[in-house]
Amino acid sequence: MLNHVVRDFVDVLHVQRMTKSFAASLGFNARACSELAIVASELSSNILKYGVSGFIELVAVNDDTGPGICLVAHDRGPPFRNLEHALQDGWDDNGPIDPMHILSRKGMGGGLGAITRLSDRVQVEVEPGGKRVLVFRYLKRPTAPKRA
Repeated sequence: MLNHVVRDFVDVLHVQRMTKSFAASLGFNARACSELAIVASELSSNILKYGVSGFIELVAVNDDTGPGICLVAHDRGPPFRNLEHALQDGWDDNGPIDPMHILSRKGMGGGLGAITRLSDRVQVEVEPGGKRVLVFRYLKRPTAPKRA
């Protein structure tokens, strides 16, 4: 298990590199490692954009689906108002994003959608004072991504 506190955008780069290296050590191919680095980047930058503070954990897993990796983003901040909205490209947890506000909000609302497309399972859990997002990716990908 590895973890890294996310305080500023330099930490996003550290988390990307750490994820890529850890995933390679678990046997993921170069493409999967790059995709997992994107997931790590999205999770880390979301901590900075929407949370007060947080950290990323990387854990090797071997469950009923098989061997893989779990990226866990812990943040101290507000919960999702509507997770189903937030998972849609071009939306945030309030609904569709007004194109006039994309620059001021530092994103176009595609991050959580990208995370779900590049992973096999996503779970969101409420913690005291914040939330954690668990993202699973397996060496042998299941046929259909699952969200819990």
